[in-house]
Amino acid sequence: MPDRPRLLILGATGRLGGTLAAHFVRSYEILAPGRQILDLNRPESVAQALNDLDFDFAINAAAVTSPDVCEDDPALAMRVNAESSGVVANVCASRGVRFIHVSTDYVFAGNGCVFLDEKAPAQPVNAYGRSKREGEKAVLKACPEALVARVSWLFGPQGGGVPETAIQRAREGLPLGFIEDKWSVPTSTVDIARWLERLLVELASVSGLLHLCNAGVATWRDYAQVSLDLAHQHGLVGRCHATHGLRLRDFPQFKAARPPFTVMNNARLSFLLGETPRSWQSVLEEHIVSLIVKPSA
Repeated sequence: MPDRPRLLILGATGRLGGTLAAHFVRSYEILAPGRQILDLNRPESVAQALNDLDFDFAINAAAVTSPDVCEDDPALAMRVNAESSGVVANVCASRGVRFIHVSTDYVFAGNGCVFLDEKAPAQPVNAYGRSKREGEKAVLKACPEALVARVSWLFGPQGGGVPETAIQRAREGLPLGFIEDKWSVPTSTVDIARWLERLLVELASVSGLLHLCNAGVATWRDYAQVSLDLAHQHGLVGRCHATHGLRLRDFPQFKAARPPFTVMNNARLSFLLGETPRSWQSVLEEHIVSLIVKPSA
């Protein structure tokens, strides 16, 4: 049996990276170096660390993603999210390796109400968004053949998202207030993994910016309410729960500004795949059902 191709996944312990590792392990040998081997906080060491690794494809899903952490330490954000991303792209370009870099809807200012396509101007309003935008530019400068995949509001098998938060709050009788003046697209990491599988090889000529998100639009409150409705429907919570709306201004503890409207247009993705991505509500139901604990045999 021939050796399987080697796929380097940076950020394999994260919400998206963990799903990618679990998905691709069926067909690829996964390389997932920890920080002790490859430290993105030390851009000057990244090239040498990569030179010690043998891989055929690479996906960078690693980042400092907390807007408030980035606001407190913008230099850290730039090192991890921008400088090191450019180094990885440069190494991949020099080897002729297919490289996919994960970015975010937070590169947008969010001050409009029109779905944002890949040509929309990126004008980030916080240190996180600026570092990710600089990462996009560094990647495409170093490796024009790379794909920069922007994602938003992730949920999936690794947990830790709005669905799990809403369900836990409901079970514990905690307040169910969620922000209702911020809009984006909840997106399944499982679907992203499926899309990236095609984009890695079958659609390897696709480069530049690409918006990877499910279909639809939601506020955080919508996202939480649908999660709770589905959780009740499938027996994860004992009764119906109603959320209530909060405003971004109700959170003075936020150190970083949040862009209010970052709903991405996925028309390019639909064209490339030859199909429209599923609605976030339908794939969210699959996720909620997956949370049901099956009785042991």
